[in-house]
Amino acid sequence: MLKPTVPLRRLPYLLAGIALFALKTAIDFGVARAFGRTYSLLFYVSPMDAPLFRPGEEPHYWMALWGVAIPFIFVGVILTLRRLRDASLSPWLSLLFFVPFANLLFFVVASIAPTHDAAPGEEKVAFPRMLYRASSYQAKAPPQPRSYGASVMMAALLGAVIGLGSVGVSVGIMRTYGAALMLGAPVMSGFATSMFYVRLRPADGYAGAALATLVSFLLSFAVTVSFAIEGLGCLIMFIPLVVPVTFVGSIVGFQIAKSLQLVSPGTVSAPLVLLPLLFGAEKMSPLPEAPADVVESEVIVDAPPEVVWKRVIAFPPLDPPQEFMFRHGIAAPMRATIDGEGPGAIRRCVFTTGTFVEPIEVWKPGEELTFSVTEQPDPMVEQTLWNSVRPPHLDGYLETTKGQFKLEALPGGKTRLVGRTWYRTHMTPEPYWRLWADPIIHHIHLRVLDHVKKLAESDVNGSH
Repeated sequence: MLKPTVPLRRLPYLLAGIALFALKTAIDFGVARAFGRTYSLLFYVSPMDAPLFRPGEEPHYWMALWGVAIPFIFVGVILTLRRLRDASLSPWLSLLFFVPFANLLFFVVASIAPTHDAAPGEEKVAFPRMLYRASSYQAKAPPQPRSYGASVMMAALLGAVIGLGSVGVSVGIMRTYGAALMLGAPVMSGFATSMFYVRLRPADGYAGAALATLVSFLLSFAVTVSFAIEGLGCLIMFIPLVVPVTFVGSIVGFQIAKSLQLVSPGTVSAPLVLLPLLFGAEKMSPLPEAPADVVESEVIVDAPPEVVWKRVIAFPPLDPPQEFMFRHGIAAPMRATIDGEGPGAIRRCVFTTGTFVEPIEVWKPGEELTFSVTEQPDPMVEQTLWNSVRPPHLDGYLETTKGQFKLEALPGGKTRLVGRTWYRTHMTPEPYWRLWADPIIHHIHLRVLDHVKKLAESDVNGSH
């Protein structure tokens, strides 16, 4: 059982994996009960919540969990090496066994990959040598092609494993939404998908590789939503960025694969080496923080500045939001209160997700109200299937730093009311995410400004 050079068929591998997983969950549950901690099956698919990746909370509990995990990891790696050998796949793929979240999907890939016997003249992958020298792979003839459907699914699953593994490492462990995740991971996922497809069916055109790339993306999307790694709203915003980048990597991988006489397992496994290097480089040399962006909106109020001012500093509750974005999770302003007057007063703007705390910096009645932001609620309520899981991007990745109202007297007793918000997005590439954030903040402005306009004009009409 523990000899990595002995091939292992699909069914024994699947049954062994299920049995080991059942045993480990039972032991983990017992350890959690012994330490008085909560336990959830989501710990195995969500690195954001897994106690294995939070050593600071309770070191003894963390050490006990790792003490249980290490023997299972050892046995799991040996079984996986045997299964990969039976399927004539690169042993370097076994590194995915260590990638949080993606390792379960990789188990599915390894379980369904069919046995692949060497063709006449083909040398079976030599695992002991491949573990040390990727260049030791040689073949006298190309492998026998797999079926079209099996090739599409196997390539798609590999791409999904790489993409989801990147999410697990970057978001779950490193807590970053940087260029390595947003740009590097999609490119590498598409690259590996096409490379693997060409290895399985070297005579095919790009259509099969393109289909595998699309299936890989759809699978990643579905799994991410299903396990609440990210919410549906953020993923929808992510699609226009990641899809083109993924297919760029797919096309490049296909062209390179076609130029090679034979796609070796080591070439397919290249992303397993390159992606950790990208994540490491980004961690050691983070990009400088971008300056705060400002969004400006305005309305014309048929009331003088002194009347508008009273409704700016505080206003009664708004009607429940009817706009599409607010009804589907984006935080909507509901009312504002103020404690005190002048600089140092505290304004509180209550949203559907919580309260902004806004110390006043500039207080010019009828002219300007400027405030900083010291506390802010979640920017949205994410659409997920699991209420207990909180997507990490809600924690400070959209940071509001300052707000302002400017009032300008106009002829005829009217007022130009301008609202401004300064904010930063701590996700890469920032210009892309601002394409989404700017319109959202503009709609938030208009909801407040239109409410102030309605109240001020009603005050004037009522005074007459």
